[in-house]
Amino acid sequence: MVAESQQQAREKYIAGDYSLGRLDVYGQRIHIQMTIPDKITGEMRVFRTAWMARPNGELVLVTPYGDDK
Repeated sequence: MVAESQQQAREKYIAGDYSLGRLDVYGQRIHIQMTIPDKITGEMRVFRTAWMARPNGELVLVTPYGDDK
């Protein structure tokens, strides 16, 4: 699941499919929605994740959290 999350984040970041959060000396916070299958039901679940886009372009996962929207 970690590799899938990182891959989706990279693809969506490059495509511009994210929303901006706060910008500070540590970098730009961005929010990316991801879709991952539920292990039990197989239903697709949507997660809104928070990432830090560092000044050097590196993406770092800050806080994942579920969001059924």
